[in-house]
Amino acid sequence: MSQLRYYIIDVFSSIAYQGNPLAVVDTTCVTLSSTQMKLLARQFNLSETTFICPPADPKATWRLRSFLPNGVEVFGAGHNSLGAWWWIADSGLLGDIAQDTESGRTYFQQLGNNFLPVDLSRSKLGELVISMGQGKPQFLNQHTNHDSLATSLGINACDIGLRYSDVRLDRAMVVTTSPARHLLVPVRSIKVLKSVRFADTEGISKELASTESHNSGIYVFAFAENGCEPKNPRFEARFFSPGMSMEDPATGSAAGPLAAYLWENNALTSVENGVSQIEVLQGIETGRRCLMNLSVEPNKEDSVSITISGTGVLVASGSIMIPSSGLSFSGGLP
Repeated sequence: MSQLRYYIIDVFSSIAYQGNPLAVVDTTCVTLSSTQMKLLARQFNLSETTFICPPADPKATWRLRSFLPNGVEVFGAGHNSLGAWWWIADSGLLGDIAQDTESGRTYFQQLGNNFLPVDLSRSKLGELVISMGQGKPQFLNQHTNHDSLATSLGINACDIGLRYSDVRLDRAMVVTTSPARHLLVPVRSIKVLKSVRFADTEGISKELASTESHNSGIYVFAFAENGCEPKNPRFEARFFSPGMSMEDPATGSAAGPLAAYLWENNALTSVENGVSQIEVLQGIETGRRCLMNLSVEPNKEDSVSITISGTGVLVASGSIMIPSSGLSFSGGLP
């Protein structure tokens, strides 16, 4: 039976065993069926597995396909694609990447039917930095029952909502920059954030369903106070999806919508050259410290362009057998 090369990348960190682990499978020269990809993703049993595929459209440099362990294909420009691009650049598929931050290169990734820009550069420390454009923000359903929402998270209803930059942020709502429909929930403090519990999977599923956030998750966040607001304000967040087996250490497809949520609520006051920046720290409660950098820039469509940036580190590589084409995938977590 033939084999494929795979790589485990810790994403949104340059320190091994600190980032959000992603399995990247090199299928640049091999064609797999969707079922074979699902079987491999279930075998890795990480939050996501991404396959590097030749583009189906000349507008793209590479096409990426990403799967959860339960077989659901996802199309967000988050850790699943940022980690894949980190490997693409580090492996030499794109040639030499400039050593300075002023000479980055732009490529395009195909995620489903979307074609999104990817900028590659190196930091002053020589780290590969991946910056990805996300889709147009959409502000969808609002969750108005704070009592039931708080109960599902193991906190009090009065804990939902926070004050930042003289703005009261008390709306729990679905914001998206991709097909992933995550429910964003502001909470009063980091202390409250740490007390959130994701054990009530059934209850959280019901709350997500009430806002039509199926096959997605809940993103709870707070302002990371440090005595004074930095130039790039920092927020801390936690994410859980009933479709995953554990809390997600870093969720780029939710961090981008968080930046859009702050912009929509006039909470972004630090602007340089028309661009606002925030930092999102995630994964602390899972023992993994992941840092995501987001930029928000108004565009000509009366909306904003969201860019997420971060780095990665290789922690493992090896070979894996290609599943037989005769096997089927029954779904569900292993």
